[in-house]
Amino acid sequence: MASSLLDHLLARIVDSGLLDDPVAENGLIYGRATIDAAGAVVTVNVDPELEDDEETLDDDALLEAITRILSVSETRWRAVIDEVADDIDEAVDDEPVLEQIDLRDDLEATSVVVFADAVLIAFDAPKQFPDSRILVQLDDDLEVANIEVRDRTEVETVEVDDIDDLLDRLSGDDR
Repeated sequence: MASSLLDHLLARIVDSGLLDDPVAENGLIYGRATIDAAGAVVTVNVDPELEDDEETLDDDALLEAITRILSVSETRWRAVIDEVADDIDEAVDDEPVLEQIDLRDDLEATSVVVFADAVLIAFDAPKQFPDSRILVQLDDDLEVANIEVRDRTEVETVEVDDIDDLLDRLSGDDR
């Protein structure tokens, strides 16, 4: 049932023209689009968070969430960038950074994950944080809910008991 819901959502996204060349794969829909206020072309991943036994999907909420982030006003986008830069600047305080430039000028949106009630934006900051990725979660009003700086080299190690446990983890059945 989940795959037909995903196919229906993909058809709606194709019809909307919101994403360039969208495809459905592994329970997600991927495509490219431009966040006008950022002047950035990003990869957009739409995650309907489908469970195998689900029979309905709120396509409208997901389409609205995609539209909301892609058409965010320049004022709202600037407020997000300012909050991210201020929070990170405050967190790193006197820690040395690679280059002394304003983080606002270094942040580059690279991808977006859209959920019905939230959006996760990934930023690169190649001059100040070349080995990190900055993840910013926005709520459905595009207010900053969480900011996280992740080291790109971190690898999570997971121990499994057997091949079935590994397959469960890979398929998401054990999360």
